[in-house]
Amino acid sequence: MKLSLNWLREYIDHGLTPDELSFRLTMAGLEVEHVEKIGSDTVFEIEITPNRPDCLNTLGLAREVSAITDKDVRSPGINEYEDTGDVDIAVEAKADCSRYIGTLIEGISVKPFPAEKSLFLQALGLNPISNIVDLTNFVMFEQGQPLHAFDYDKLEGGKIIVRRAKKGEKIITLDDALRTLDESVLVIADAVKPVAIAGIMGGRDTGVTLSTKRILLEAAQFDLGLIRRTSRKLGMTSDSCYRFERGVAWRLTESSSNRITDLVLQTAGGVVKARRDVVVSEPKRQRAEITVTAGDIQKLLGCTLDMGRCEKILKRLGCVVATGSGTLSVISPYFRNDIQIKEDVIEEVGRVIGYDNLPMSLPHVSAVNIVVDQEKEKFYERVSDLMIASGFNEVVLYSLVGKSALEKTGYQGPVIKLQNPMSAEQELMRPTSLASILGVVASNMNHGQRDLKLFEVGKKYLPGGEKWTLSIIMAGRRDDDWRHSKKETVEFVDLKGVVEEVCAKLRVRWLAFTPGAVSFLEEGVSADVFVNDQKAGCMGKIRSSVLAAFEIKKALVYFAEIELEPLKDAVVVRERFQELNEFPSAVRDISLAVKNGSASFEAMRALCMENGSGLLQRIDFVELYSGEKIAEGSRGYVLSFVYQAKGRTLTDGEVNTLHENLTQKLVETFAVVRR
Repeated sequence: MKLSLNWLREYIDHGLTPDELSFRLTMAGLEVEHVEKIGSDTVFEIEITPNRPDCLNTLGLAREVSAITDKDVRSPGINEYEDTGDVDIAVEAKADCSRYIGTLIEGISVKPFPAEKSLFLQALGLNPISNIVDLTNFVMFEQGQPLHAFDYDKLEGGKIIVRRAKKGEKIITLDDALRTLDESVLVIADAVKPVAIAGIMGGRDTGVTLSTKRILLEAAQFDLGLIRRTSRKLGMTSDSCYRFERGVAWRLTESSSNRITDLVLQTAGGVVKARRDVVVSEPKRQRAEITVTAGDIQKLLGCTLDMGRCEKILKRLGCVVATGSGTLSVISPYFRNDIQIKEDVIEEVGRVIGYDNLPMSLPHVSAVNIVVDQEKEKFYERVSDLMIASGFNEVVLYSLVGKSALEKTGYQGPVIKLQNPMSAEQELMRPTSLASILGVVASNMNHGQRDLKLFEVGKKYLPGGEKWTLSIIMAGRRDDDWRHSKKETVEFVDLKGVVEEVCAKLRVRWLAFTPGAVSFLEEGVSADVFVNDQKAGCMGKIRSSVLAAFEIKKALVYFAEIELEPLKDAVVVRERFQELNEFPSAVRDISLAVKNGSASFEAMRALCMENGSGLLQRIDFVELYSGEKIAEGSRGYVLSFVYQAKGRTLTDGEVNTLHENLTQKLVETFAVVRR
């Protein structure tokens, strides 16, 4: 909506500079998007929201400025005209046209529009045509009611018929375009043919020219949905269409018809020969009385306002207001269908005053039984810090996930569904972070980043409650090491090493890994993570079928998901120190061929430590090998055994004997093959 500042001053002396007025209108919800100087005038481009068709005219904006500045509006005086004479008007499409006013004026003189009013229209971008045509635009921009003028002598039979078009009917509109119509289009027709497309544009053949002596002025109410559909169907738009499809107030039709009649008689002469107001149906909505208390205002706006000031603002906006003891009884004006409840009334007061001008206050929040476990918070932060220190990048994922995305992972456990999800991508509370984090992996790999070390400390949601979880992703090459000429890819042991290192720095004891079976992890390359004999999570290589579902190609991706509560419970609060053994240790290596799934490193280590006679101090995992020198279905393990006694030096003989016995136990227990 364009607003001429000079035209606005015809109705209100607001006393504001263009910049001040622009700011005040914007803060009141009428955003000024652009200000332009045109000659001696200033034109505002204002964004009018769909619920405010009452502001699509100069008088409507003057009313807003009146409320903002507390200044009176000088509304133009309008004479009333009663039905007189006979105008042949028939409304056949009764569902599409609820009111049609036709005024016949004879003896007019078509000439240029008065210069002082023409300048207002020119500032809005309208070219002057004639006093009659320009007046229809002038009143529309002043009042908000679209109008049209027909050359009455060009109407066949002197008739006006409001009907649906017949299939194949044609009309040349005022923009000189030939348009073919059908039954979905509402037209204004004479006795023979369509002479206008209702609510959008008139026809060229009945337009007003310099030779016109008799005109029929149209002011009508059309169904806004029909006007909108017709506009889209025909690819047509106009200032009239813009207003009709947003809604024109019922009472505005009559007052605007009277206003243009006054101005035609003043500028073009003539006399009103006939006038007819055809009312098909009237609005059924009754405007209820809305009661607002001072407490309501304080609760919604967070401050106490003077009720007298609120009353004055609402009256300037056109409301009928009655005051009581700390209350306002408000009836909204006929042109404001958006004011229906007390919150709407309070919003009007708040926006006119300006939310930036309201006293600042903090909301009162009552917290009951909200316990924050500071120790847990610090522990979770410590986990994040350790992961970052290990070279991982933190990601932040949504707590919601789509059913289709979760199904891609092969997850088979229970889920929590939202009753009213915003979209199909956010219909479940995530029971695992895998689907979300694989989306991040796919995005990175699609952008050429294939070496990934990612983690998230977040929640997963199960019917039994929410659980804080550490999720880890590894893919691509290991970190560069100058000692290795070949760039090796990460493996299961790299992921396991990260988990062990983080747990060691957290001082988590009793950490164990056992072969596991998880739907989205490959069998034989996965493990369950136990802390103090309690299962805390899983880890392993993600199945290729799951990766393919997320369009992750030619990549090996390893994933771990570990609940943090069991880790925290297993933290040793105090460090224990022991004296260093001053006697030398002896190291023996062993190379074994182990069938897939037959034995894990954890199981073999536990067996050897149990039978190590107190001399076996630790077993280090040196290397995992699979290739042509290993039988199919098996893998090669290289383990390093460290022997050491307290108080004496071990001899080679007893170390060799013990080492041989342990090797034999591994062969007998797990059917491994010594290489």
